[in-house]
Amino acid sequence: MSGGTLVGPGHLRPWCDRPLGWLVSQLGGIALSSFPAYVAMLHSPLLGPRRRAKLARLRARAAYAHARRTVPAYRDFLRTHGAFDARRFEQLPVMSKQNYIREYPLRATLQGGRWPRSGAVIDESSGSSGAPTQWVRGSVERAATQRLIQYSSRATVGGEYILLNAFALGPWATGMNVSMAMVETSVVKSVGPDIDKLVHSLDVLGPEHRYVICGYPPFLKLLADDPRVDWDRYSITAVVGGEGMSEELRGHLGAAFSRVISSFGASDLEINLALESDWSVALRQRLADEPALLERLIGRRDVLPMVFQYDPTQVFIENGEDDHLLFTLCRRENVSPRIRYDLEDCGRVQSVRDVYRACHELGVDISHLPRPRTELPVLLHWGREQHAVSFFGCNVVPEQIQAALMRIGGLGDQAKEFALRVYDDDRGDKRLEVVVELMAGAETEGAEVEGRFFDILADLNQDFRTARSMLPAALAPRLTLEPCGESRLSHQDARIKKRYVLQ
Repeated sequence: MSGGTLVGPGHLRPWCDRPLGWLVSQLGGIALSSFPAYVAMLHSPLLGPRRRAKLARLRARAAYAHARRTVPAYRDFLRTHGAFDARRFEQLPVMSKQNYIREYPLRATLQGGRWPRSGAVIDESSGSSGAPTQWVRGSVERAATQRLIQYSSRATVGGEYILLNAFALGPWATGMNVSMAMVETSVVKSVGPDIDKLVHSLDVLGPEHRYVICGYPPFLKLLADDPRVDWDRYSITAVVGGEGMSEELRGHLGAAFSRVISSFGASDLEINLALESDWSVALRQRLADEPALLERLIGRRDVLPMVFQYDPTQVFIENGEDDHLLFTLCRRENVSPRIRYDLEDCGRVQSVRDVYRACHELGVDISHLPRPRTELPVLLHWGREQHAVSFFGCNVVPEQIQAALMRIGGLGDQAKEFALRVYDDDRGDKRLEVVVELMAGAETEGAEVEGRFFDILADLNQDFRTARSMLPAALAPRLTLEPCGESRLSHQDARIKKRYVLQ
C-alpha cells in the first residue's frame, strides 16, 4: 500500500491545480487496462492528504448513491431507518451483519436484486463468530482486488519469490483470493495450514529461492518453532493476517523470518485493505513505550493497536461510536455494496500529519523512525470486542496474553494455543482464567510461572493492574497449563481463525 516519496506541495503546481472534479473523473472507476497509471496518480505526492480525503469522500458518496439506485435490500434498509432522503453521508444508517446481512435474502443485497450472469464467486466466512456467512464478489471487483494485492506485494516485498500460501483454502475468502491474485506475478504453491506440507515444500524447493509465506499468526508461530527447518539457510518474508499480533510475537517470528508484515482485511469487506509499512511498525513499537501518546491517538492506554496505512479512495473509514470503525467500499462495481458497515472492529483513523503533530505537542521524539514513504492515512486497530473479555471493569485482549507468554523465558516457546475464560464460580464470584495448551513434550509447571505471568500482564494493562490489586487472594486470576492433545483447546479447526474466548 505504500509508494512514492513525500514531496512538498510546490512541485508541478499546474497538475495540483486541476479541479477536484477532474480527479474524480480520472480516478472514479477502476480501468484495469490502465491500472499502473491509476496507481501512479493515486499514490502521487501531488495528490496531498486533503485532496485525497475529499476524493475519498466523493467516491464513498458515489458508491452510496449507486447502491441506493440499484440494490433492493439497501433501498428498503434506508426507508426502514427513515434515511432514504438523507442529505449528509453521516446521516446514513450504519449497516452490520446483524441488521442488514442477516435481515435480507442474499440475492436482495446484490445490485439489481439478481445474480451476475458470470464471473461471480461466493466466498464463505470462517464462522469464527458464529454461523458462516456467504459473500458474493463480482468479476470486476475481484480483478481490482487482485491488482491491488499485486501492487502492494511489489511495493513491500519486491523481486522474484515463491509464495507458499498457508491460509485456509476452499470456500474461505482469503486463501483462494491470495492464490488467484499472486499466480500472475510469482510462483505460488497453495498448501493451506499444514505444517508438514510447508516443511516438505521448503525442503524440496531448497534454500536458493526467496520465499513469502502467508498465514494466520498462531500458525506461523508453530511453523517457526518447527525444529525440522534450518531457518538460517532461508530468506523468508512472513505475511500475516486474520488477527492482530503482539510485538513480542513479531520478535519471536523474526528468529525464523527475515521480515514480518501484517495485512488487514475481512471477509465482510475485502482482503488487503490496509498494510503495515516499516514506518507504521516502528511507530507501533514507539507507542508501546509512550502511554501519553497512545492515549492522545486512541483515547486509551490499555491496548496496543496494530498500525496500518490504507488507501481511503478504496475504502473510506470513519471513526464511529464507541470506537467502532465504519467502512465504505468505494467501488461502484461491487456486486454487494458496503456503506458505513460496522465490522464490530475497534480502532481509530488518523492522518500522518496528526500523528506527527501529537508527537510534537507531547515532546515525543520520533525522528529516528523510518521516514514514511506515503501520507496515506493511518489505521490504528485493536480488534473485535468478541475477542476480548471484561473482568472487574478492565478489558483483556488476546495480544496482551500473547505478549505476556512471550516475555516469560521458555513458556512462549512451549505454548501452542491459549484462550481467555471469564466465569462465575460456585459462590457466584467472577473469575478470570487463562488456558494454555502446551506443545507436545512440554512440562512447565503452572505454579512456577503464574505469578510472573500476571505481573507482566499487569504491566501491559493498567486497568488490569488496578483490578488485580483490589482482588482478594481467593479471587486471583488463574493460569492453567494443559497438555497437548488433552486440552480444552485441542480440537480447534486449523482452517479458521482461532477462538480466544472460552465459554
